[in-house]
Amino acid sequence: MIEDIGTPISATEARVHFGEVLQRVARGETLVVERGGRAVAVILSLEEYERLRKAPKQQEILDALWRLGQEIRNHLQGPIPSPEGVIRTMREERSLEVGGS
Repeated sequence: MIEDIGTPISATEARVHFGEVLQRVARGETLVVERGGRAVAVILSLEEYERLRKAPKQQEILDALWRLGQEIRNHLQGPIPSPEGVIRTMREERSLEVGGS
């Protein structure tokens, strides 16, 4: 949805009021330029652009998660247990502690 990205503005309005557009963007507003009712461009501050450029890409995140999973498997020297298995083991250990006291 366009509103999730920024404030819609027509291409004509952006051209005619470019100085105002720059002021709005400098104040932190993001504008979505529309032509013929269709979003065609986004105008955002340089600060926001740089932040987005430095943000990790989705594939980088997935690769990092995969590497983390490998490290966990190596540390455990086997498969990662299921959440249910972890809970079951913790309950068994607690029962032994409570029963053994």
